[in-house]
Amino acid sequence: MDRLPFRMSDTARPTGESIPEEPDAEGSATDDPTDSVPVASLLPWRSGGEADLTITVYIVTGKHGKLRIPESFCRECNLFVRAADLAAEQVDADVKVRVVSWWTHILSALRYGGYHAPVMVVGRKRLCQGYDVPTTCEVLEAIEAELERQQ
Repeated sequence: MDRLPFRMSDTARPTGESIPEEPDAEGSATDDPTDSVPVASLLPWRSGGEADLTITVYIVTGKHGKLRIPESFCRECNLFVRAADLAAEQVDADVKVRVVSWWTHILSALRYGGYHAPVMVVGRKRLCQGYDVPTTCEVLEAIEAELERQQ
């Protein structure tokens, strides 16, 4: 049985009635909870090919295999992934954003000093972790510094 996501206005309706989603200006629904849910890789040996630079984001929320941990558990996780994606799009080089589960990759995260999820590693250097949410400009600067170091 398909159900709409819970909204505060649902509490005022009798059981069984639901409010239809209103599309935004482009015609897509804005309340879809699967829009921005990051999917974390559980397996450390999977790799998506070669890139000039890899940004690894260790998160605790999102989809971890069949388990889904809600965003309310750690709101910073989605912000880390979004900042990494936006920065990777703005760079001319081939930058790959790799999102992995902090739960199953904790030893890799600890290797970079990432003891508090979420953790962002640009190249081989930890950029930030925990509540220290990076801006897109900070991630861009780290990408450029790492690319210069590699040359």
